[in-house]
Amino acid sequence: MLKAALLITSLGSVAVVAGLVLVGGALTPGYSHASHFISELGASGAPLEGWVRFGGFLPAGMLLLAFCALAGYSIPRSRAALLGLAGLAVYAGGYLVAAFYPCDLGCRPAEPSVSQLIHNVGGFAGYLLAPGFLLLLASAARSWPGASVVVIGGYVAAGVALVGLLTLSPESAAVGISQRALEASVLGWVAVLGVHLAMRPAAAQL
Repeated sequence: MLKAALLITSLGSVAVVAGLVLVGGALTPGYSHASHFISELGASGAPLEGWVRFGGFLPAGMLLLAFCALAGYSIPRSRAALLGLAGLAVYAGGYLVAAFYPCDLGCRPAEPSVSQLIHNVGGFAGYLLAPGFLLLLASAARSWPGASVVVIGGYVAAGVALVGLLTLSPESAAVGISQRALEASVLGWVAVLGVHLAMRPAAAQL
């Protein structure tokens, strides 16, 4: 059961986010993956607002939070690992914030609403922590049996997340690429960790 739960929550969160981005982007007129935020798909008044918020952001956040809990049970206890999972939980919480507090239409209002401000804080908190918690988890995994892919993948993901974070400017014409690089680094590594723990749950608790 634990193996299945680890796979479902890790790969499921990746699939949900990828689905909402690809399908939502394809069905939203004029949407650009290069220059638009993902949140614009679920912005207040957007064509697919309800579907993206409650069929995308909400289940993605719940699945990722569930994975954090399952991973915390499955991995060897260490301060770095627990802090890393706490950071990942904050990141997951950003999806829940996006579900209940959408950004204003276009996500770049001159006078942001309260919902926009809460949305910004919730999302940016996870993005700001992403390079650090990926680095912490990769470092913790160095002592796990047979986890070389998790370690190397974590270091690479932390580097990509940092680049994405440093280039994540609303004024940039490539802000969508920066955001997707950051999201892909976190979710890609979650998939790697989920598969590793599902394949070696007993060893992971040594």
